[in-house]
Amino acid sequence: MKFWRRALAVSAAAALCLSGCGGDAGSGSKTEQTGEKTEAVETSEETGGGVLKFGAQVTDTQLANLSPFATSGTYIEWYKLVYEQLLYFNEVTGELEPALADSYEWNEDKTQLTMKLNEKAAWQDGEDFTADDVLYTYNVLKENPVFDKYALWEKLESVTADGETIVFQSKDPFVALPEYISQIYIVPEHIWEKEDAATFTNSEPIGTGPFIWDTYTTGTSVSFHAYEDYWKGAPKLEQAILMMYNSAANCTLALLKGEIDCTTGTIAMSSLPEFTSKENAKLQTYSGLNNFCVMINHENPQLADPAVRRAMVMAINQEELISKGEYDGVLPTYITWLPDLFGDNVNKEAAASVSYDLEEAQKILEEAGYEKGSDGIYAKDGEKLSFTYYSASGAPAQQMEAGMIQEWLKALGIEITPKLATWAELSQLAQNGDFDLLQNSIAFPPDPYAALNTTFHSSMTAESGSPTPGTNYFRYRNDQVDSLLEQASSLSDETQLAELYQEIQQILAEDCVFLPMYNGSGHIPYYDGTNLTGWTDAEAPIFSTANLINIRAAE
Repeated sequence: MKFWRRALAVSAAAALCLSGCGGDAGSGSKTEQTGEKTEAVETSEETGGGVLKFGAQVTDTQLANLSPFATSGTYIEWYKLVYEQLLYFNEVTGELEPALADSYEWNEDKTQLTMKLNEKAAWQDGEDFTADDVLYTYNVLKENPVFDKYALWEKLESVTADGETIVFQSKDPFVALPEYISQIYIVPEHIWEKEDAATFTNSEPIGTGPFIWDTYTTGTSVSFHAYEDYWKGAPKLEQAILMMYNSAANCTLALLKGEIDCTTGTIAMSSLPEFTSKENAKLQTYSGLNNFCVMINHENPQLADPAVRRAMVMAINQEELISKGEYDGVLPTYITWLPDLFGDNVNKEAAASVSYDLEEAQKILEEAGYEKGSDGIYAKDGEKLSFTYYSASGAPAQQMEAGMIQEWLKALGIEITPKLATWAELSQLAQNGDFDLLQNSIAFPPDPYAALNTTFHSSMTAESGSPTPGTNYFRYRNDQVDSLLEQASSLSDETQLAELYQEIQQILAEDCVFLPMYNGSGHIPYYDGTNLTGWTDAEAPIFSTANLINIRAAE
Protein backbone atom coordinates (compact mmCIF):
# COMPACT_ATOMS: atom_id res chain seq x y z
CA MET A 1 0.00 0.00 0.00
CA LYS A 2 1.47 3.31 -1.03
CA PHE A 3 1.22 6.31 1.24
CA TRP A 4 2.26 9.87 0.62
CA ARG A 5 5.19 10.53 -1.66
CA ARG A 6 6.97 13.78 -2.29
CA ALA A 7 5.16 15.14 -5.32
CA LEU A 8 7.88 17.48 -6.53
CA ALA A 9 11.64 17.48 -6.50
CA VAL A 10 11.98 20.84 -4.79
CA SER A 11 9.69 23.05 -2.74
CA ALA A 12 10.50 26.74 -2.45
CA ALA A 13 9.05 28.02 0.82
CA ALA A 14 10.05 30.80 3.13
CA ALA A 15 8.52 32.84 5.89
CA LEU A 16 9.34 36.51 6.29
CA CYS A 17 8.74 37.34 9.92
CA LEU A 18 9.23 40.91 11.06
CA SER A 19 8.01 42.50 14.24
CA GLY A 20 8.08 46.01 15.59
CA CYS A 21 6.02 48.32 17.71
CA GLY A 22 2.27 48.72 17.75
CA GLY A 23 -0.31 46.86 15.71
CA ASP A 24 -3.53 45.12 16.55
CA ALA A 25 -5.32 42.35 14.72
CA GLY A 26 -8.83 41.08 14.63
CA SER A 27 -11.13 40.24 17.47
CA GLY A 28 -11.27 37.27 19.77
CA SER A 29 -15.02 37.56 20.34
CA LYS A 30 -17.53 35.41 18.52
CA THR A 31 -20.01 37.24 16.32
CA GLU A 32 -23.44 36.24 15.16
CA GLN A 33 -24.78 37.94 12.07
CA THR A 34 -28.31 38.41 10.85
CA GLY A 35 -29.19 40.78 8.03
CA GLU A 36 -27.26 44.00 8.48
CA LYS A 37 -26.78 43.58 12.22
CA THR A 38 -23.73 42.17 13.98
CA GLU A 39 -24.09 41.18 17.61
CA ALA A 40 -21.44 40.03 20.06
CA VAL A 41 -22.25 36.77 21.88
CA GLU A 42 -20.51 34.82 24.59
CA THR A 43 -17.74 32.49 23.50
CA SER A 44 -17.12 28.97 24.73
CA GLU A 45 -14.06 28.43 26.91
CA GLU A 46 -14.25 24.71 26.09
CA THR A 47 -13.55 25.34 22.40
CA GLY A 48 -11.10 28.13 23.12
CA GLY A 49 -13.48 30.86 22.02
CA GLY A 50 -11.24 32.12 19.23
CA VAL A 51 -12.60 33.86 16.16
CA LEU A 52 -10.60 34.10 12.95
CA LYS A 53 -11.37 37.15 10.84
CA PHE A 54 -9.85 36.81 7.38
CA GLY A 55 -10.18 39.41 4.66
CA ALA A 56 -10.40 39.28 0.89
CA GLN A 57 -11.34 41.42 -2.05
CA VAL A 58 -14.59 39.71 -2.99
CA THR A 59 -17.94 40.81 -4.38
CA ASP A 60 -21.44 39.42 -4.04
CA THR A 61 -21.26 38.37 -7.68
CA GLN A 62 -18.38 36.06 -6.79
CA LEU A 63 -20.56 34.39 -4.15
CA ALA A 64 -23.67 34.04 -6.32
CA ASN A 65 -22.69 30.49 -7.27
CA LEU A 66 -21.29 28.37 -4.42
CA SER A 67 -20.83 25.21 -6.47
CA PRO A 68 -17.33 23.69 -6.19
CA PHE A 69 -17.73 22.82 -9.86
CA ALA A 70 -17.99 26.48 -10.92
CA THR A 71 -15.30 27.20 -13.49
CA SER A 72 -14.96 30.99 -13.45
CA GLY A 73 -15.99 34.21 -11.76
CA THR A 74 -16.26 32.75 -8.26
CA TYR A 75 -14.37 33.31 -5.01
CA ILE A 76 -12.96 29.88 -4.16
CA GLU A 77 -10.85 30.35 -1.01
CA TRP A 78 -13.81 29.55 1.26
CA TYR A 79 -13.88 26.01 -0.16
CA LYS A 80 -10.89 25.23 2.09
CA LEU A 81 -13.05 25.67 5.18
CA VAL A 82 -15.97 23.53 4.02
CA TYR A 83 -14.90 21.04 1.34
CA GLU A 84 -12.10 18.50 0.93
CA GLN A 85 -10.46 16.51 -1.84
CA LEU A 86 -9.40 12.88 -1.80
CA LEU A 87 -5.79 14.09 -1.60
CA TYR A 88 -4.41 17.43 -0.46
CA PHE A 89 -1.38 19.03 -2.08
CA ASN A 90 0.66 21.01 0.44
CA GLU A 91 2.23 23.89 -1.48
CA VAL A 92 4.72 24.63 1.30
CA THR A 93 6.20 21.12 1.61
CA GLY A 94 5.52 20.03 -1.97
CA GLU A 95 3.87 16.83 -0.74
CA LEU A 96 0.59 15.04 -1.31
CA GLU A 97 -1.16 14.36 1.97
CA PRO A 98 -4.16 12.21 2.96
CA ALA A 99 -7.57 13.84 3.06
CA LEU A 100 -10.74 11.94 2.11
CA ALA A 101 -8.51 9.07 1.00
CA ASP A 102 -6.16 7.43 3.50
CA SER A 103 -3.81 5.85 0.98
CA TYR A 104 -3.37 4.83 -2.63
CA GLU A 105 -1.46 2.34 -4.75
CA TRP A 106 -0.72 1.93 -8.45
CA ASN A 107 -0.73 -1.16 -10.59
CA GLU A 108 2.52 -1.92 -12.40
CA ASP A 109 1.86 0.06 -15.59
CA LYS A 110 0.25 3.09 -13.89
CA THR A 111 -3.14 2.58 -15.54
CA GLN A 112 -5.04 1.73 -12.36
CA LEU A 113 -5.04 3.79 -9.18
CA THR A 114 -6.65 2.24 -6.10
CA MET A 115 -7.59 4.41 -3.12
CA LYS A 116 -8.69 3.47 0.37
CA LEU A 117 -11.21 5.99 1.65
CA ASN A 118 -11.13 7.79 4.97
CA GLU A 119 -13.82 6.07 7.04
CA LYS A 120 -13.61 8.67 9.82
CA ALA A 121 -14.94 11.48 7.63
CA ALA A 122 -18.60 12.49 7.74
CA TRP A 123 -20.73 15.16 6.13
CA GLN A 124 -21.50 18.20 8.23
CA ASP A 125 -25.21 17.30 8.30
CA GLY A 126 -24.41 13.98 10.00
CA GLU A 127 -24.57 11.71 6.95
CA ASP A 128 -21.73 9.25 6.39
CA PHE A 129 -19.12 9.98 3.75
CA THR A 130 -19.02 7.01 1.37
CA ALA A 131 -17.65 5.81 -1.94
CA ASP A 132 -20.97 6.80 -3.53
CA ASP A 133 -20.08 10.47 -2.95
CA VAL A 134 -16.81 10.03 -4.83
CA LEU A 135 -18.49 8.20 -7.71
CA TYR A 136 -21.16 10.88 -7.92
CA THR A 137 -18.61 13.72 -7.96
CA TYR A 138 -16.54 12.23 -10.76
CA ASN A 139 -19.67 11.32 -12.71
CA VAL A 140 -20.72 15.00 -12.59
CA LEU A 141 -17.42 15.83 -14.29
CA LYS A 142 -18.06 13.15 -16.89
CA GLU A 143 -21.61 14.29 -17.67
CA ASN A 144 -20.71 17.99 -17.64
CA PRO A 145 -17.48 18.42 -19.64
CA VAL A 146 -17.45 22.17 -18.92
CA PHE A 147 -16.78 21.27 -15.25
CA ASP A 148 -13.98 18.86 -16.21
CA LYS A 149 -11.48 21.66 -16.67
CA TYR A 150 -8.53 19.25 -16.72
CA ALA A 151 -10.24 16.92 -19.23
CA LEU A 152 -9.74 13.95 -16.91
CA TRP A 153 -12.38 11.92 -18.70
CA GLU A 154 -10.38 12.05 -21.91
CA LYS A 155 -7.89 9.82 -20.11
CA LEU A 156 -10.09 7.92 -17.64
CA GLU A 157 -12.06 4.81 -18.64
CA SER A 158 -13.93 4.37 -15.39
CA VAL A 159 -14.18 5.20 -11.70
CA THR A 160 -15.64 2.33 -9.69
CA ALA A 161 -16.05 1.30 -6.07
CA ASP A 162 -15.66 -1.90 -4.08
CA GLY A 163 -16.89 -1.13 -0.60
CA GLU A 164 -14.86 1.85 0.58
CA THR A 165 -12.19 1.35 -2.07
CA ILE A 166 -12.16 3.52 -5.19
CA VAL A 167 -10.53 2.38 -8.43
CA PHE A 168 -9.57 4.85 -11.17
CA GLN A 169 -8.95 3.06 -14.46
CA SER A 170 -7.23 4.96 -17.27
CA LYS A 171 -6.74 4.12 -20.92
CA ASP A 172 -2.98 4.67 -20.77
CA PRO A 173 -0.46 5.28 -17.98
CA PHE A 174 -1.61 8.37 -16.10
CA VAL A 175 1.17 9.27 -13.69
CA ALA A 176 -0.20 12.74 -12.92
CA LEU A 177 -3.61 11.45 -11.78
CA PRO A 178 -2.99 11.83 -8.01
CA GLU A 179 -2.04 15.47 -8.50
CA TYR A 180 -5.15 16.09 -10.59
CA ILE A 181 -7.27 14.39 -7.93
CA SER A 182 -5.89 16.81 -5.35
CA GLN A 183 -7.69 19.61 -7.21
CA ILE A 184 -11.20 18.05 -7.17
CA TYR A 185 -13.51 18.77 -4.23
CA ILE A 186 -15.94 15.98 -3.29
CA VAL A 187 -19.64 16.84 -2.89
CA PRO A 188 -22.40 14.92 -1.02
CA GLU A 189 -24.48 12.74 -3.31
CA HIS A 190 -27.48 12.74 -0.95
CA ILE A 191 -27.88 16.50 -1.51
CA TRP A 192 -26.69 16.97 -5.07
CA GLU A 193 -28.56 14.02 -6.61
CA LYS A 194 -31.81 15.93 -6.00
CA GLU A 195 -30.58 18.83 -8.14
CA ASP A 196 -29.37 19.47 -11.66
CA ALA A 197 -25.62 19.73 -11.08
CA ALA A 198 -25.22 21.80 -14.24
CA THR A 199 -27.24 24.68 -12.78
CA PHE A 200 -27.25 24.06 -9.00
CA THR A 201 -25.79 27.08 -7.16
CA ASN A 202 -25.44 25.29 -3.80
CA SER A 203 -26.79 28.09 -1.59
CA GLU A 204 -26.40 26.01 1.60
CA PRO A 205 -23.04 24.26 1.24
CA ILE A 206 -22.43 21.02 3.13
CA GLY A 207 -18.96 19.51 3.14
CA THR A 208 -16.64 17.35 5.25
CA GLY A 209 -14.25 20.18 6.17
CA PRO A 210 -13.50 21.79 9.55
CA PHE A 211 -15.99 24.69 9.33
CA ILE A 212 -19.68 24.88 8.48
CA TRP A 213 -21.11 27.65 6.29
CA ASP A 214 -23.31 29.72 8.58
CA THR A 215 -24.51 33.20 7.60
CA TYR A 216 -23.93 35.27 4.48
CA THR A 217 -24.48 39.00 4.98
CA THR A 218 -24.68 40.57 1.55
CA GLY A 219 -21.74 42.81 0.75
CA THR A 220 -20.25 42.43 4.23
CA SER A 221 -19.24 38.98 5.43
CA VAL A 222 -19.71 35.23 5.56
CA SER A 223 -19.54 33.48 8.91
CA PHE A 224 -18.62 29.84 9.52
CA HIS A 225 -18.79 27.89 12.77
CA ALA A 226 -16.54 25.04 13.86
CA TYR A 227 -17.52 21.50 12.88
CA GLU A 228 -17.01 19.74 16.21
CA ASP A 229 -17.13 16.25 14.67
CA TYR A 230 -14.45 16.98 12.09
CA TRP A 231 -12.46 13.80 11.44
CA LYS A 232 -9.09 15.37 12.30
CA GLY A 233 -10.52 16.76 15.53
CA ALA A 234 -12.61 19.80 16.33
CA PRO A 235 -11.05 23.17 15.42
CA LYS A 236 -9.72 25.11 18.40
CA LEU A 237 -11.47 28.17 17.03
CA GLU A 238 -15.18 28.64 17.51
CA GLN A 239 -15.81 30.70 14.41
CA ALA A 240 -14.24 31.98 11.20
CA ILE A 241 -15.51 35.08 9.40
CA LEU A 242 -14.75 36.10 5.84
CA MET A 243 -14.73 39.91 5.78
CA MET A 244 -15.59 41.15 2.29
CA TYR A 245 -13.92 44.25 0.80
CA ASN A 246 -14.57 45.94 -2.52
CA SER A 247 -10.89 46.65 -3.17
CA ALA A 248 -7.44 45.45 -2.24
CA ALA A 249 -6.79 48.89 -0.74
CA ASN A 250 -9.71 48.60 1.70
CA CYS A 251 -8.77 45.05 2.63
CA THR A 252 -5.20 46.16 3.27
CA LEU A 253 -6.38 49.11 5.37
CA ALA A 254 -8.40 46.72 7.55
CA LEU A 255 -5.30 44.54 7.95
CA LEU A 256 -3.14 47.51 8.93
CA LYS A 257 -5.75 48.70 11.45
CA GLY A 258 -5.91 45.24 13.01
CA GLU A 259 -9.54 44.69 12.09
CA ILE A 260 -8.70 41.30 10.55
CA ASP A 261 -6.20 38.61 11.52
CA CYS A 262 -5.03 37.69 8.02
CA THR A 263 -6.00 37.72 4.38
CA THR A 264 -6.07 34.87 1.89
CA GLY A 265 -3.37 36.66 -0.09
CA THR A 266 -4.79 40.13 -0.65
CA ILE A 267 -2.45 42.97 0.29
CA ALA A 268 -1.57 46.19 -1.48
CA MET A 269 2.14 45.56 -1.84
CA SER A 270 2.96 49.24 -1.38
CA SER A 271 1.74 48.76 2.20
CA LEU A 272 3.96 45.75 2.86
CA PRO A 273 6.71 47.71 4.68
CA GLU A 274 4.12 49.31 6.97
CA PHE A 275 2.50 45.95 7.69
CA THR A 276 5.73 44.10 8.45
CA SER A 277 6.77 46.86 10.87
CA LYS A 278 3.85 46.03 13.14
CA GLU A 279 4.08 43.86 16.22
CA ASN A 280 3.40 40.16 15.54
CA ALA A 281 3.09 40.79 11.78
CA LYS A 282 4.32 38.00 9.52
CA LEU A 283 4.28 37.27 5.81
CA GLN A 284 4.36 33.71 4.53
CA THR A 285 5.70 33.33 1.00
CA TYR A 286 6.07 30.23 -1.13
CA SER A 287 6.27 29.35 -4.79
CA GLY A 288 2.88 28.06 -5.74
CA LEU A 289 0.35 26.95 -8.28
CA ASN A 290 -0.65 30.28 -9.72
CA ASN A 291 1.10 32.48 -12.31
CA PHE A 292 0.26 36.11 -13.06
CA CYS A 293 0.80 37.06 -16.68
CA VAL A 294 -0.58 39.17 -19.46
CA MET A 295 -2.53 36.73 -21.60
CA ILE A 296 -2.10 37.16 -25.34
CA ASN A 297 -4.99 36.13 -27.57
CA HIS A 298 -3.32 34.23 -30.42
CA GLU A 299 -6.48 34.42 -32.53
CA ASN A 300 -5.86 38.13 -33.04
CA PRO A 301 -4.06 38.11 -36.44
CA GLN A 302 -1.42 40.62 -35.33
CA LEU A 303 -0.77 38.83 -32.03
CA ALA A 304 -0.49 35.56 -33.93
CA ASP A 305 2.82 36.90 -35.29
CA PRO A 306 5.61 35.42 -33.09
CA ALA A 307 7.81 38.45 -33.84
CA VAL A 308 5.21 40.75 -32.26
CA ARG A 309 4.90 38.54 -29.18
CA ARG A 310 8.68 38.22 -28.74
CA ALA A 311 9.15 41.97 -29.07
CA MET A 312 6.44 42.56 -26.47
CA VAL A 313 8.02 40.14 -24.01
CA MET A 314 11.42 41.80 -24.47
CA ALA A 315 9.89 45.24 -23.87
CA ILE A 316 8.77 44.28 -20.33
CA ASN A 317 11.20 45.00 -17.49
CA GLN A 318 10.11 42.11 -15.28
CA GLU A 319 12.69 42.82 -12.58
CA GLU A 320 11.44 46.39 -12.18
CA LEU A 321 7.83 45.19 -12.29
CA ILE A 322 8.41 42.86 -9.34
CA SER A 323 10.53 45.38 -7.44
CA LYS A 324 8.24 48.39 -7.78
CA GLY A 325 4.90 46.65 -8.14
CA GLU A 326 5.28 43.82 -5.63
CA TYR A 327 8.11 45.13 -3.41
CA ASP A 328 10.08 41.96 -4.17
CA GLY A 329 7.47 39.95 -2.25
CA VAL A 330 6.91 37.47 -5.09
CA LEU A 331 8.90 35.22 -7.42
CA PRO A 332 8.99 35.64 -11.21
CA THR A 333 6.81 33.83 -13.71
CA TYR A 334 9.07 32.25 -16.30
CA ILE A 335 8.39 32.40 -20.04
CA THR A 336 8.56 28.59 -19.78
CA TRP A 337 5.64 28.63 -17.27
CA LEU A 338 6.75 26.04 -14.67
CA PRO A 339 7.72 27.76 -11.38
CA ASP A 340 10.64 26.81 -9.12
CA LEU A 341 8.23 24.58 -7.21
CA PHE A 342 8.86 21.99 -9.95
CA GLY A 343 12.59 21.82 -9.23
CA ASP A 344 14.76 20.14 -11.85
CA ASN A 345 11.83 19.95 -14.27
CA VAL A 346 12.17 23.71 -14.83
CA ASN A 347 14.16 24.52 -17.97
CA LYS A 348 16.21 27.35 -16.50
CA GLU A 349 18.22 27.89 -19.68
CA ALA A 350 15.07 28.38 -21.76
CA ALA A 351 13.56 30.53 -19.00
CA ALA A 352 16.52 32.91 -19.25
CA SER A 353 16.57 32.97 -23.05
CA VAL A 354 14.26 36.00 -23.37
CA SER A 355 15.12 39.12 -21.39
CA TYR A 356 14.42 42.85 -21.28
CA ASP A 357 15.98 44.69 -24.22
CA LEU A 358 13.87 47.47 -25.73
CA GLU A 359 16.29 48.25 -28.55
CA GLU A 360 16.45 44.62 -29.62
CA ALA A 361 12.65 44.35 -29.34
CA GLN A 362 12.19 47.23 -31.79
CA LYS A 363 14.77 45.66 -34.10
CA ILE A 364 12.74 42.42 -34.13
CA LEU A 365 9.63 44.30 -35.24
CA GLU A 366 11.49 46.14 -37.98
CA GLU A 367 13.08 42.96 -39.29
CA ALA A 368 9.60 41.45 -39.43
CA GLY A 369 8.46 44.26 -41.73
CA TYR A 370 6.87 46.68 -39.28
CA GLU A 371 7.49 50.39 -39.75
CA LYS A 372 7.11 53.10 -37.12
CA GLY A 373 4.76 55.91 -38.06
CA SER A 374 4.98 59.59 -37.12
CA ASP A 375 2.83 58.80 -34.08
CA GLY A 376 5.47 56.35 -32.82
CA ILE A 377 3.30 53.29 -33.47
CA TYR A 378 4.50 50.38 -35.60
CA ALA A 379 2.33 49.23 -38.50
CA LYS A 380 2.46 46.67 -41.29
CA ASP A 381 0.35 46.59 -44.45
CA GLY A 382 -1.50 49.64 -43.17
CA GLU A 383 -2.51 47.96 -39.89
CA LYS A 384 -1.26 49.52 -36.66
CA LEU A 385 -0.20 47.38 -33.74
CA SER A 386 -3.11 48.48 -31.56
CA PHE A 387 -4.63 46.37 -28.79
CA THR A 388 -7.05 46.57 -25.87
CA TYR A 389 -5.57 45.73 -22.47
CA TYR A 390 -7.81 44.49 -19.63
CA SER A 391 -6.78 44.63 -15.96
CA ALA A 392 -8.52 44.42 -12.59
CA SER A 393 -10.54 47.29 -11.17
CA GLY A 394 -10.37 48.00 -7.44
CA ALA A 395 -6.87 46.52 -7.22
CA PRO A 396 -4.24 49.29 -6.85
CA ALA A 397 -1.21 47.04 -7.36
CA GLN A 398 -2.74 45.44 -10.44
CA GLN A 399 -3.60 48.84 -11.88
CA MET A 400 -0.14 50.22 -11.17
CA GLU A 401 1.50 47.19 -12.76
CA ALA A 402 -0.83 47.39 -15.74
CA GLY A 403 0.20 51.03 -16.14
CA MET A 404 3.87 50.07 -16.08
CA ILE A 405 3.41 47.34 -18.69
CA GLN A 406 1.27 49.56 -20.89
CA GLU A 407 3.94 52.28 -20.83
CA TRP A 408 6.63 49.78 -21.77
CA LEU A 409 4.51 48.55 -24.68
CA LYS A 410 3.92 52.14 -25.81
CA ALA A 411 7.67 52.76 -25.61
CA LEU A 412 8.10 49.75 -27.87
CA GLY A 413 5.72 51.30 -30.40
CA ILE A 414 2.43 49.58 -29.67
CA GLU A 415 -0.84 51.44 -29.15
CA ILE A 416 -2.70 50.33 -26.03
CA THR A 417 -6.32 51.01 -25.05
CA PRO A 418 -6.65 50.33 -21.29
CA LYS A 419 -9.86 48.75 -19.98
CA LEU A 420 -10.87 47.85 -16.42
CA ALA A 421 -13.01 44.91 -15.33
CA THR A 422 -13.86 43.15 -12.07
CA TRP A 423 -12.08 39.91 -11.24
CA ALA A 424 -15.23 37.97 -12.16
CA GLU A 425 -15.47 39.79 -15.48
CA LEU A 426 -11.79 39.14 -16.21
CA SER A 427 -12.34 35.41 -15.69
CA GLN A 428 -15.27 35.42 -18.09
CA LEU A 429 -13.40 37.44 -20.70
CA ALA A 430 -10.43 35.08 -20.51
CA GLN A 431 -12.52 31.94 -20.75
CA ASN A 432 -14.47 33.21 -23.75
CA GLY A 433 -11.50 34.83 -25.51
CA ASP A 434 -13.07 38.29 -25.61
CA PHE A 435 -9.79 40.20 -25.32
CA ASP A 436 -6.52 41.14 -27.01
CA LEU A 437 -4.38 41.41 -23.87
CA LEU A 438 -5.63 40.52 -20.39
CA GLN A 439 -3.76 40.70 -17.09
CA ASN A 440 -4.72 38.04 -14.57
CA SER A 441 -3.52 34.88 -12.89
CA ILE A 442 -3.86 31.28 -14.04
CA ALA A 443 -3.87 28.36 -11.61
CA PHE A 444 -2.60 24.89 -12.46
CA PRO A 445 -2.32 21.43 -10.85
CA PRO A 446 0.75 20.37 -8.81
CA ASP A 447 2.39 18.24 -11.49
CA PRO A 448 4.60 19.40 -14.40
CA TYR A 449 2.68 17.41 -17.00
CA ALA A 450 -0.67 18.61 -15.65
CA ALA A 451 0.51 22.22 -15.41
CA LEU A 452 1.75 22.23 -19.00
CA ASN A 453 -1.07 20.19 -20.50
CA THR A 454 -4.01 22.10 -19.06
CA THR A 455 -2.45 25.45 -20.01
CA PHE A 456 -0.94 24.80 -23.44
CA HIS A 457 -2.47 21.74 -25.15
CA SER A 458 -4.79 22.75 -27.98
CA SER A 459 -7.56 20.53 -26.58
CA MET A 460 -7.66 22.88 -23.59
CA THR A 461 -8.68 25.90 -25.62
CA ALA A 462 -11.60 26.92 -27.85
CA GLU A 463 -12.43 29.37 -30.59
CA SER A 464 -12.92 32.91 -29.32
CA GLY A 465 -16.52 33.31 -28.24
CA SER A 466 -16.69 29.82 -26.73
CA PRO A 467 -15.53 28.83 -23.22
CA THR A 468 -12.29 26.90 -22.92
CA PRO A 469 -12.44 23.40 -21.39
CA GLY A 470 -9.07 24.02 -19.73
CA THR A 471 -6.95 27.07 -18.93
CA ASN A 472 -5.43 27.63 -22.37
CA TYR A 473 -6.95 31.11 -22.47
CA PHE A 474 -4.22 32.17 -24.92
CA ARG A 475 -5.90 30.20 -27.72
CA TYR A 476 -2.41 28.77 -28.26
CA ARG A 477 -2.04 25.88 -30.68
CA ASN A 478 1.23 24.15 -31.51
CA ASP A 479 1.18 20.66 -33.02
CA GLN A 480 4.65 19.86 -31.70
CA VAL A 481 3.70 20.82 -28.14
CA ASP A 482 0.53 18.72 -28.45
CA SER A 483 2.55 15.73 -29.65
CA LEU A 484 5.11 16.00 -26.84
CA LEU A 485 2.37 16.35 -24.21
CA GLU A 486 0.57 13.32 -25.62
CA GLN A 487 3.80 11.33 -25.41
CA ALA A 488 4.25 12.46 -21.80
CA SER A 489 0.70 11.46 -20.88
CA SER A 490 1.46 7.77 -21.42
CA LEU A 491 4.94 7.64 -19.84
CA SER A 492 5.91 6.74 -16.29
CA ASP A 493 9.70 6.92 -16.59
CA GLU A 494 10.78 10.12 -14.82
CA THR A 495 13.92 10.58 -16.93
CA GLN A 496 11.96 10.39 -20.17
CA LEU A 497 9.30 12.72 -18.78
CA ALA A 498 11.92 15.26 -17.70
CA GLU A 499 13.38 15.31 -21.22
CA LEU A 500 9.95 15.96 -22.72
CA TYR A 501 9.23 18.75 -20.22
CA GLN A 502 12.52 20.41 -21.12
CA GLU A 503 11.68 20.25 -24.82
CA ILE A 504 8.16 21.61 -24.32
CA GLN A 505 9.46 24.54 -22.30
CA GLN A 506 12.03 25.33 -24.98
CA ILE A 507 9.22 25.64 -27.52
CA LEU A 508 7.16 27.82 -25.17
CA ALA A 509 10.14 30.15 -24.76
CA GLU A 510 10.57 30.37 -28.53
CA ASP A 511 6.85 31.01 -29.09
CA CYS A 512 6.56 33.68 -26.33
CA VAL A 513 3.00 32.60 -25.57
CA PHE A 514 2.30 35.28 -22.91
CA LEU A 515 3.91 38.24 -21.13
CA PRO A 516 5.36 36.89 -17.86
CA MET A 517 4.78 38.75 -14.59
CA TYR A 518 5.17 36.82 -11.31
CA ASN A 519 4.20 33.67 -9.48
CA GLY A 520 1.39 34.82 -7.22
CA SER A 521 0.21 31.86 -5.19
CA GLY A 522 1.68 32.39 -1.77
CA HIS A 523 2.18 35.69 0.01
CA ILE A 524 -0.08 35.54 3.04
CA PRO A 525 0.01 38.35 5.64
CA TYR A 526 -1.09 37.44 9.16
CA TYR A 527 -0.71 38.35 12.83
CA ASP A 528 0.68 35.66 15.13
CA GLY A 529 0.27 36.22 18.85
CA THR A 530 -2.00 39.25 18.93
CA ASN A 531 -5.46 37.69 18.98
CA LEU A 532 -4.64 34.24 17.60
CA THR A 533 -1.67 31.92 17.88
CA GLY A 534 -0.65 28.43 16.79
CA TRP A 535 0.09 29.10 13.12
CA THR A 536 2.60 26.73 11.49
CA ASP A 537 3.92 28.61 8.48
CA ALA A 538 6.86 26.26 7.88
CA GLU A 539 4.62 23.19 7.60
CA ALA A 540 1.60 24.28 5.59
CA PRO A 541 -0.03 27.31 3.98
CA ILE A 542 -1.45 29.71 6.55
CA PHE A 543 -4.90 29.28 5.03
CA SER A 544 -5.06 25.47 5.10
CA THR A 545 -6.76 22.82 7.22
CA ALA A 546 -3.54 22.19 9.14
CA ASN A 547 -3.64 25.77 10.41
CA LEU A 548 -7.40 26.27 10.51
CA ILE A 549 -7.88 23.49 13.06
CA ASN A 550 -4.88 24.37 15.22
CA ILE A 551 -4.87 28.15 15.55
CA ARG A 552 -6.46 29.34 18.76
CA ALA A 553 -7.09 32.42 20.84
CA ALA A 554 -3.88 33.98 22.16
CA GLU A 555 -3.56 34.14 25.92
